[in-house]
Amino acid sequence: MLNYLLQSAIALLVLYLFYRLVLHNQPGLLFNRLYLLLTPVLALTIPLLELPLPFQAVLPSTDVIPAIQLQEIQVIGYNSTAPATAPLFTTGQWLLMLYGVIGLVLLFRLGMQVIRIRTLASAAKPLQSLGAEATVLQTEGQFPSFAFLHYVFLGDMKHLSAQEQQQILSHEMAHVRLRHTYDVLYYEILTALLWFNPLVWLMKEELRNVHEFQADAEVLANCQPQEYSSLLAKEALYMAGIPVGSYFQKPQVFRRLRMLQLHGKPVSKARLLLSLPVILILLVAFSSSKVSADVTTLVEEPASLTELLVMAPARKASTPIGEQKREGIEPAAATANAATTEPAKTVKNEVKLAGPTATPNIATENASSTDKPYTYVEQMPRFKGGESEMMKFMARQVRYPKSAQDAGVEGLVVLSFVVDKTGGLNEITLLKSLHEDLDKEAIRVVEAMQGQWDPGKQNGKAVPVRYTLPVRFAIK
Repeated sequence: MLNYLLQSAIALLVLYLFYRLVLHNQPGLLFNRLYLLLTPVLALTIPLLELPLPFQAVLPSTDVIPAIQLQEIQVIGYNSTAPATAPLFTTGQWLLMLYGVIGLVLLFRLGMQVIRIRTLASAAKPLQSLGAEATVLQTEGQFPSFAFLHYVFLGDMKHLSAQEQQQILSHEMAHVRLRHTYDVLYYEILTALLWFNPLVWLMKEELRNVHEFQADAEVLANCQPQEYSSLLAKEALYMAGIPVGSYFQKPQVFRRLRMLQLHGKPVSKARLLLSLPVILILLVAFSSSKVSADVTTLVEEPASLTELLVMAPARKASTPIGEQKREGIEPAAATANAATTEPAKTVKNEVKLAGPTATPNIATENASSTDKPYTYVEQMPRFKGGESEMMKFMARQVRYPKSAQDAGVEGLVVLSFVVDKTGGLNEITLLKSLHEDLDKEAIRVVEAMQGQWDPGKQNGKAVPVRYTLPVRFAIK
């Protein structure tokens, strides 16, 4: 979840910077409005998408180590000290509650503002009705002029000429016709959900500015820019009242005056088209990160594997028969799952340890080298006594190092080894490390299986076969 939020924040940052550097204070107001409305949706969606990149299919198969996945071993250590009282809430739960409380407060504030406007509409004096398009109301100077949904609230305009009053009315009517209120409500809800991201707040202000520029452009269709600029300067006082309304007076009046100078200038289509490669680059970047994660991620817990539970208490325990207590390592009381297992040749749990999809190394009659470890052969290597006996043997062998228990270290160690032509074990490799003592213990257990295997065979000849073994250490 945190990774997704980080990726969406990065995507939103890139899209916002593109707007500030390329589209900010430029003609093409309709495109800018749509861009600001869609950008949060894109930022939240792009990290979830994955493009079928062409280079995924041509990655070399040598990056893949096919292997037979053995059953996972669990080593459970018991803490010898009395467990501490669990906190009422975890840090994550506290943060989640904080997120919810702030979000609810912002939504409550929005609801109160809407109720306040509806109350004002009921108490205000109606001046005229423009049919289904809008209802014009007089606020008696309580608030500056603003528009909300199909209502136009006019403030005190006694100091303005009839022509200037008409220009203000035209400006607010433009907000109604262009349905700017829905944009404002959309961003108010968005900021309540993503209040922790400052970029959302910045983009909300950018959209409000675009709304004002659009309404100004509507007014300029019926008056001269010089006349309207004079009106803006006269009305540049302050904004007060209800923030979800679309106000005629705004602190950004100087930006509006600058935008009036661009009125009538052609829109640069090149600037608009530049947004497409930016979005495409984000898609490719996040898809590439998914490919990279696939290449480096180890499959830790393959499905439908039988678990073998090995109890390794930290308190004193009797030493199993045939084992001597080693310094610094506590013996284990082992119990094994006695479930019936299938013959080795029917094992289907093949996993990839690293890399993208590739063809498994299946032995064939035309194989050019019998020294290369195989994944599947006609007769799989067999632990003497069968697979269940192997798991019991390992359960008797494995110990939970006391140093790791005292340090509270737990997790997964994964090993790879090859059963060679003679039944010996070689190429014992640590694929996933956890703790120095835990790594050594897992390697020691595999080495203890030397001389316990019958080799695998292909076409009647002994061949090497690769296996992987996951060992999970956990403390209760």
